Amino acid sequence: MKINFVIASENPKELSEFYAKINSDKANKGFNTTHYFISLSNQSKIHFYRPNENHEWQRKGNSTSLCFQSEPSENPSKFLKRWISEILEIGGRAIGLPKRAEFGSEQWVLDPEGNKFLILVPYLYKGSDMEALM
Repeated sequence: MKINFVIASENPKELSEFYAKINSDKANKGFNTTHYFISLSNQSKIHFYRPNENHEWQRKGNSTSLCFQSEPSENPSKFLKRWISEILEIGGRAIGLPKRAEFGSEQWVLDPEGNKFLILVPYLYKGSDMEALM
């Protein structure tokens, strides 16, 4: 079974390009001019679409969230700081300050349309099983 995600958007093309850059990927044209998607390395996809006019939807913030996780790092805060900088350059906005915890470093971010998502850099412990962490 594959798990795919959908994000309703005012501008699906632009929003898909934003998330593609975070994921070091490219946006792909979907079924029509209001549908785009990016493919993830685990064969899942994130679909971006503009709902039809008869569909009422919440435009900002959701009860669920995407989490983009990098490979584990011995210095997760340093990697996270660089990643946040790249996201800010392409239109994202950081929410609050980065958090460091026993498992690594994380930052909540808003995309250009105000949707929240999390970026996470796990801490690499010596002897960790890399495949289990990803």
